[in-house]
Amino acid sequence: MVTVVCFAMVFGIGELGVRLFVENSDVTPAVLRSRSVQFDPAIFARHVFKQEAQTVEHFFGKRKGVVWEINEKGYRGHNFETKKPDGVIRIMVYGGSAAFDTMVSEGKDWPSQVEAKLRESGFPQVEVVNAGIMGHTSLESVARLFTEGFVFQPDYVVIYNGWNDIKYLNSHQTALRTLQPPLQKFDPRIQYRNSLDEWLCETSQLYNVLRRIVYKKKLKLSMEGIQKFEEMQDQVSALNPDGFRQYRLAMEIFVDLAVNIRAKPILVTQARLVHSTNTPVQRERIEYHHVGLTHEALVETFDRLDAIVRNVAAEKGAMLIDASAKLSGKDWVFSDHVHFDLEGRGSEAMAQVIVDHLKEVLPSPTGMPPSF
Repeated sequence: MVTVVCFAMVFGIGELGVRLFVENSDVTPAVLRSRSVQFDPAIFARHVFKQEAQTVEHFFGKRKGVVWEINEKGYRGHNFETKKPDGVIRIMVYGGSAAFDTMVSEGKDWPSQVEAKLRESGFPQVEVVNAGIMGHTSLESVARLFTEGFVFQPDYVVIYNGWNDIKYLNSHQTALRTLQPPLQKFDPRIQYRNSLDEWLCETSQLYNVLRRIVYKKKLKLSMEGIQKFEEMQDQVSALNPDGFRQYRLAMEIFVDLAVNIRAKPILVTQARLVHSTNTPVQRERIEYHHVGLTHEALVETFDRLDAIVRNVAAEKGAMLIDASAKLSGKDWVFSDHVHFDLEGRGSEAMAQVIVDHLKEVLPSPTGMPPSF
């Protein structure tokens, strides 16, 4: 009886302490799910944003205060007409979370800044659509342009992928076998294990907080999701060579597809913090476990992907923007391995790199022909 009473007292004190002093202790998986981006499953990609207007505000964590807007067509940013209005130059940007630009609020993501900067530079007819979706690979960028993007009649299509493709190079199975819908997997941040788990979360904030700590430690949860690999590969030669071929093929098909829909393809190398000169402090911000590679192997892998992008652009006559050469390794640009910093300096720098190239190729409102 004494034991039960003591336990009840300790639990009660703990519950009261959590409710009084622990921020967001009342945020259950159900609450977090309601505040998260809403996805739909898809055949040609693992998932897509729901085609409904969504405002997603982050209330805690590294992105606290960051607000995303998803428009009714399922793309980030302001809404746009399906049929491109006369005189508009439409640019669509495809990629994963680094293209979506997860660390900044609406209007500060680099595709939005590209639109704003170009309009300020004398191109008022430019419209930029941010088609980035967190977690998407180059294959999914190709598939989404093939199955929907062409409907919007883009004049230019940009692909900015790399990190998400590297995640699958450790597997020696084909992409058909490794790319699976994440909606089918258990994510304890937004899902309950069972009815008892749900009841405890809804009843006890102490349990809710302890549960969050246990899962984060056990599964090594981060913004990228659940840790995938326990052991790090230290040799690029151990990676699946077909994965590199797949990446090259995706870039080639993206260019060909763009030409077939009468759009101009733009290939962009992925800028990243990852660099041969990274300090120990910088390396702590790189989530190696998501790609299963040591630092040296990750540097070499990124370099190989850069070379593929440059070679495909040269061979197929596509426009190349070498963002990696201009921004990679710069500490102030990134919050982690590939995502730009919370202050927006990296997003602005990335936007400027893109704008500097586009100003040279876009048709001038004065009638001067582009140099593309």
